Amino acid sequence: MPFFARITIGSQQFIKLVVAIYILLASILGLSVISQAKAQEQNLAKTGDTKRVVVIETMALPVLQDATKWFRKGMAELGYVEGQNIEYVVLNAQGDPETSYNLLSTELKNQKPDMVVSVATLATRESYKIMRDQETPLVFMLVSYPEKEGFVSAIGEASGTNITGKTHIVPPAAKIEVIKQALKPLTEKKPMRIGILNSTYPSALSEAAQIMEIDKTVEELNFIDLNFQYIPGQENREKLRNNALEVIEKNRSKFDALWLATGPMGNDVKILKILKEQKIPVIFANNIEAVRSGVLLSMISNSEVNGIAAAEIADQIFKGKNAGEIPITRPKSYLVSINITTATELGTVIPSSLLKLAGKNIYR
Repeated sequence: MPFFARITIGSQQFIKLVVAIYILLASILGLSVISQAKAQEQNLAKTGDTKRVVVIETMALPVLQDATKWFRKGMAELGYVEGQNIEYVVLNAQGDPETSYNLLSTELKNQKPDMVVSVATLATRESYKIMRDQETPLVFMLVSYPEKEGFVSAIGEASGTNITGKTHIVPPAAKIEVIKQALKPLTEKKPMRIGILNSTYPSALSEAAQIMEIDKTVEELNFIDLNFQYIPGQENREKLRNNALEVIEKNRSKFDALWLATGPMGNDVKILKILKEQKIPVIFANNIEAVRSGVLLSMISNSEVNGIAAAEIADQIFKGKNAGEIPITRPKSYLVSINITTATELGTVIPSSLLKLAGKNIYR
């Protein structure tokens, strides 16, 4: 075969090979473009289904911020994955009603959310002022007395509006019954005088008012209202603490022990340390950390219970349930915590029934 013939045949085979490769590449590239287009469509669809949730916390306290974390964890367990089908905007009011109102108002103007979740009474009160006439659902957690705030007529009922949630507080009457049992050896001969340390913070005022009303029917305990001015803002925590210490010192001869009402002071580690140094007993507070620090007893639901409960409510709403049809209720379980060392120092003996109720939450 001539040399030029071999070149021609080789060229034809080479051309066929190049054409085949070109067709294959075109096919692959075509599929790639189609796949990318489909992926973009899926991402757009996913974006369209993404739920936007604004969380507004009353202040920077661990108990409140932990509730937010548990809410987000609960949502993830229910299938709401951040970055895929849900996004969060977390705001913190730093204990200031005006800041709470302004933060949420600005955020709502920026972009309408699918839901607002408010953490604690102050943020919920300000959120409700803004949102009460809107369709966007408002879910609250860690609100002490929603019925006193006007969010619902009574615990166990639905609001009929756009607000729902859970209260974390045990009714004051139940708390008093537990305290009566814990202090029984000390109140057999004469009533024990208990100062209710409460600020003008909304939930603290509500709890103090209810306890003072119950006081009229309780023989074993005499309650004294120790009220002081609430000052908003993280930068004013020391001033707030000083206000509390001032009312304590002024009325020291009028009480035997203190009851820390719900609210910022009930979560203040420094004031607990000061009271311990001054040998002023505290028989009740609304958090477990206080009992670890020397308070006799607490009876409350924790951040995990409340965060998960709020997530379950949010899930119902996203699946079509109207927020106004979901009853505002208390959690199904509570934690009782007892400090045995404090009980011994007071000279009381905790009944076995209460110790059993506390379970592992017994501290020394």
